[in-house]
Amino acid sequence: MNQNYQQMSFTELRAYVVENHEDIEALRFLMSKRDPNSKGYSMPLTEADMQAQMQIIRRKINKEL
Repeated sequence: MNQNYQQMSFTELRAYVVENHEDIEALRFLMSKRDPNSKGYSMPLTEADMQAQMQIIRRKINKEL
């Protein structure tokens, strides 16, 4: 399915990417729209770091959807 990502709001595009995570083009377009001043996260080095980062991501997703 060929979507017109430019016509979608940020919220619509984010919801589309969540539902269609195999659509790499949509993910790239969404990432190009992110706020350059938003907080960045370093690569987790341990399993504990990975779990902590996943919790942060889950909280952010649940808060924003």
